[in-house]
Amino acid sequence: MISALAILSAIWRFFCACFWWVLAHKRWSLIIVLVLYGVFQTWQANSLANDLNSADAKCTTQVNQVKAELNQYKADQKEANEKAKTNAITQEKTWAEQLLKVEQNASQKIQNAVVAARDLDLANRGLSEKINIANQRLSNANSEDIAEYTKTCNLVLENLATRGGEIAKAADGHEIDAEKLEEQLNVVASGVKPSK
Repeated sequence: MISALAILSAIWRFFCACFWWVLAHKRWSLIIVLVLYGVFQTWQANSLANDLNSADAKCTTQVNQVKAELNQYKADQKEANEKAKTNAITQEKTWAEQLLKVEQNASQKIQNAVVAARDLDLANRGLSEKINIANQRLSNANSEDIAEYTKTCNLVLENLATRGGEIAKAADGHEIDAEKLEEQLNVVASGVKPSK
């Protein structure tokens, strides 16, 4: 305990001596205070300059990072735009090819229908001529020939009924194909991707 009092007493005597020295030497005291204040201000200015340089370096780093991210974003956008353009061109070509195939198929079906109509017309003319010849012979024919003719006509009518059903079934198939073709044309024209 004595040593603590001795230390406090020594510190008190030092401060008192300093105080009396300051009062005795006012100019030197002022010079020392100003020098100490100048040293403190210099230290503070250097510390703030270091903080400012550090903040500037961090800011520059962040700006460079943001610039790099922006450049990467722009590059990604450009790549996405090019890809979208390429996809659009590819899709347009695909649809154009599909449309061309549809038109070619429709043209082929029309040509087939014209050929079938011509063949049917020729067959009808030939059948009409045969019926006229048969009618002329029928007036001079006996009852057995008439009975044979009637059986033949019944077979022909039965054959016609069967063929008529087949033609009707084929016509229904063509109608369904035409509807599909029309739907495909509408899909291609609208630009909507067809569902599978």
